[in-house]
Amino acid sequence: MKYLASTVFHFTGICLVGAMLSACVSLTPDQVFPLGSTLSADPSLVADLDAPLESTIRTAKSGEVILSQSVQNASVMILENTVTPVGDVSLAVQARSVELTEGLAFYPAISVGKETALVACSFDRPAEWVPRLNPGAKGKGKVCFELEKIAGKIDLSHVEQELGGHSSSVFFFVSDSIGVADPSGPYQKLFRWDPQLTYEVSEPARFRTAAPTDSEKSGTPNIALRFIATEDGGQIEPVYLSGNQPSDIHADPIVIQAGKGFPMKVKYNGAEIEILALKEGVLAYRVLSGFATDSAYIMDLPG
Repeated sequence: MKYLASTVFHFTGICLVGAMLSACVSLTPDQVFPLGSTLSADPSLVADLDAPLESTIRTAKSGEVILSQSVQNASVMILENTVTPVGDVSLAVQARSVELTEGLAFYPAISVGKETALVACSFDRPAEWVPRLNPGAKGKGKVCFELEKIAGKIDLSHVEQELGGHSSSVFFFVSDSIGVADPSGPYQKLFRWDPQLTYEVSEPARFRTAAPTDSEKSGTPNIALRFIATEDGGQIEPVYLSGNQPSDIHADPIVIQAGKGFPMKVKYNGAEIEILALKEGVLAYRVLSGFATDSAYIMDLPG
């Protein structure tokens, strides 16, 4: 998904009370983007080219979705052994502890900033932090293990790092996005406010890949194409769906001019749509293929 691998930005950070006090040392935090992959399209959505043309035609009014496919984390990684931090992981402003127990589930991500690395971040929140000046404001957070440093440039729309069979002796703490009411899930980026701080564990943490559980698959978003009628014809917009609610993503729409000759074919990230007609705000089309499913890419989907 080209949007999902959108340009990586550096935001100007501020020191915040609470979880952000885990650092207050970096005004430009590193960012940690989950790695996702797209599941195959429902076969019923794809036109059977051997069937009569009339039976494969679909129509859409303005605002309707014409193609939708689920997105999931590129893999699930299970911690095979319980490990403990070497030494104290607390800071001067904040007491911290973490429980890294056998069976804890992680998802792959890419850390971008001071360095680029393949990392594994926890689905759950095994870390606990307590501000020393306000002990009642304790909270929980995620941690990530560094799996592999990535040298040079990386194509974030097509990540080719091996995602299985890793081990790691180093982890770090991460924080949720600023101004987000709900905790970040496995499809939203995380912030690493103290990228210079990493912590060793008692023995290398070993990971194995596993199929996602029902809880890890819950709330799975969808990447979709939506038709919008315009004065000059229409356009097909890439969107994501959380539940049934579509939200725009930062990608250029595919413009369809009403006066252009039909049929015509348009493509977006492996998906191919045949446009048969556009009349009075109604699109007639066929889905020839769904979104590509053969690569991992970074994600930052709103919750």
